[in-house]
Amino acid sequence: MINKPNCRWWLIAPLIFALSCKSGEKLYNKGRYDEAVIAFVKKLRKTPTHQTSLTLLPQAYAQSVQLHEKNASAALGTTANLKFEAALREYQVLQNLYNNIEACPACLTVVTPKDYRNAISASRDTAAATRYDHGMALLRNGDRFSARKAYSNFQAALSLVPDYKNAKEMMEQAYQMGMAVVEVRDVALVSQYDQRALEPGAAIFRDNVLNNLRAKNNNSFVQILPESEVVKNKLHADYVVDIRVEDFLVSKPNIQKNYRELVKTVEIIEPADTTKRPRQADKVRKETYKGVLYFNTVSVVTGGNIVCYLIDGANDDDMEKIVLPADAGWSNSFCYFKGDERVLTPEDRKLIGGQDLPSPTVGELFQAAVGRSYGEITNIVMKHYASF
Repeated sequence: MINKPNCRWWLIAPLIFALSCKSGEKLYNKGRYDEAVIAFVKKLRKTPTHQTSLTLLPQAYAQSVQLHEKNASAALGTTANLKFEAALREYQVLQNLYNNIEACPACLTVVTPKDYRNAISASRDTAAATRYDHGMALLRNGDRFSARKAYSNFQAALSLVPDYKNAKEMMEQAYQMGMAVVEVRDVALVSQYDQRALEPGAAIFRDNVLNNLRAKNNNSFVQILPESEVVKNKLHADYVVDIRVEDFLVSKPNIQKNYRELVKTVEIIEPADTTKRPRQADKVRKETYKGVLYFNTVSVVTGGNIVCYLIDGANDDDMEKIVLPADAGWSNSFCYFKGDERVLTPEDRKLIGGQDLPSPTVGELFQAAVGRSYGEITNIVMKHYASF
């Protein structure tokens, strides 16, 4: 079967063509001269003799040049620090129009575009110099927050002119000056237990605090490091998170045992022998079932305190202190039955289950006890985060 052309396409194609022809004119009439220039250029690349585009392109381009040169002059006439970057943006728009027109032979018959490469180069160099000089001035202030602003200025200078002077070196210097080191010390343990049993849990405690703080940190200048890394790299900690677990205790297992005796008596009817005469009466006998449900509960609790200090590294003063309970608990209940299962009711059967599990180790209980403090410790540090 031969497919027939879609006749409807031939009906709407002229309409689409007509609309596209008018798009540049509409943009021009709305004062969107940059977009109008691009639209006219595209039209003349496809249809070099398109009269409306040939007529309006020079007018649209002239309006764009007038607008952007006026904006550039206005920016350069101010005392704003970033005036050369503002002018640069205006020249870059005009250069884009130049490049588009230059690539269109039909466009060049009605308009001679202006090349702004020299203006762009001069503005870019001056803007980079301005950023660099401003960064150097900020560095001379000698404080952390000025250094961070300096870093942004050196970074901007490099984005304008790659390898501008020694901006890369100065940006690294500004980063080091603007950096704040938050040291999370190893957890100190004060307990009657052998510290070797608690040290693995203490290391996990420290690592979890570290990870929580890092997850909240959205400032690239703030470095949150463990004590080992601070010591290894001989860094000065601007802030210190000091955590101590004091008087950590684990109770002896509390074992509670109980039982419930079950007794059930039933009557069993034995039918009489109907073959015997005189007729015999049915016999009734009683049976008694017995059993015992045994209930067992084992529980262990911990005690002690978690003391956390946030310390100002400059003067060793406490900025914040919180004391949290190192409380945790574990319990296990199970029930078993001995006896004749016929004594059990459906409710009794539901009680049977569980198993006699070993109590957690001291290390496992330690991790459970400190686990609830992560959020609180993170909160006291983040309370002062803005000052970092």
